[in-house]
Amino acid sequence: MSATYEFYLTDDAGRRIALLKNFAFASYSRSTRGLGTILFGLPLDTYLSYVPTIFQPDWRIDVWRSPGHGIQKRRESSYFLRKYNVYDRGEDSVRMIEFYGRSPLDILRRWSVVDTTATRHIKTDYIDDMMKAIVRDCFITDAKVVPLGEFSVDGDLSLGPSVTESFFGKNVRDILTDLKATSFSKNATDSTNRRIFFDVVEGPGLTNGFGYIFRTYADLRGTDRTNGVVFSVENGNLNTPSYYVDHLDEITRAQVETIVVASPDINLSRWNDILQYQSKASDDTAAKTSQANKILTENGKKFSLSANFMNTPGSKYQPRSLYGIDWDLGDLLPVQYAGLNVTAEVEIVWVSVDDKGAENIVGSNKVGE
Repeated sequence: MSATYEFYLTDDAGRRIALLKNFAFASYSRSTRGLGTILFGLPLDTYLSYVPTIFQPDWRIDVWRSPGHGIQKRRESSYFLRKYNVYDRGEDSVRMIEFYGRSPLDILRRWSVVDTTATRHIKTDYIDDMMKAIVRDCFITDAKVVPLGEFSVDGDLSLGPSVTESFFGKNVRDILTDLKATSFSKNATDSTNRRIFFDVVEGPGLTNGFGYIFRTYADLRGTDRTNGVVFSVENGNLNTPSYYVDHLDEITRAQVETIVVASPDINLSRWNDILQYQSKASDDTAAKTSQANKILTENGKKFSLSANFMNTPGSKYQPRSLYGIDWDLGDLLPVQYAGLNVTAEVEIVWVSVDDKGAENIVGSNKVGE
């Protein structure tokens, strides 16, 4: 089962300029935790034979991939080109051009909340709705940064915890990243608070038939596949796993004034009753209880799995685990390792393709590791 790719160069409206053929290398990433990137190179003479202008900021490379014969191609992502480099390749002196670009999330870094109107920079709302209101204010209502009709925002869903935030002068993408982190933190202390992810994705139906949509996701960026293919070293679809559990600085009993909350770990040993006390707090009992739970969450045992998920066609003795079919970015996957059954989210996917079409794909649940 051999994957096929098409890399299209488009203008800043998404209109195709050329199919980029005879490339020397291509690599791109997709991430739930930040910007995806692309690095793409080909001989300069080849490039100039079908592209009249060498480069314009925000031209894009549109990546399409099919996992195998007979399977329809899907758009992996489009990448805004912001940098290029021309150099002579050392081994044969061929003059090369290399492009570097970022995923559509880059749009969100291009504006900050600078309107002094209080409703613009101080909001109380569900995190999902607050994110969308900020993006609408800066990119739709003002329409200063993005072309009219080429960017939209999904409807409010009232998901995630309700918060009050002030963010005057802050960059939009930084604000949204902080709000996502807040949803994760609140989920850690109360599972009814849903985690909120966000992304900017390609969407049809806008001006020129193509544009971008700001979208949020509750709980997972992808799909829960815990009842699907198991990832393990034995199954040939898990590489370089590492798992640790750390009780070094654990707190198992939190007391906020007169309110005491204990962790189940308090019973793991006769010595594991470890107290942290906090005095200054609200008079509200619920607030004290919430603070005690927060102390336990932030100072509880630490545990982590790091692993790489592999793109494998499978065999008689090993299951098929194809990227884009059996697992994808943001998915929750079942993992078996060292006698443990755990789950892990795919937080980043790296894809590379050489000039012969050979691909290498790795997914990881740890960005930057």
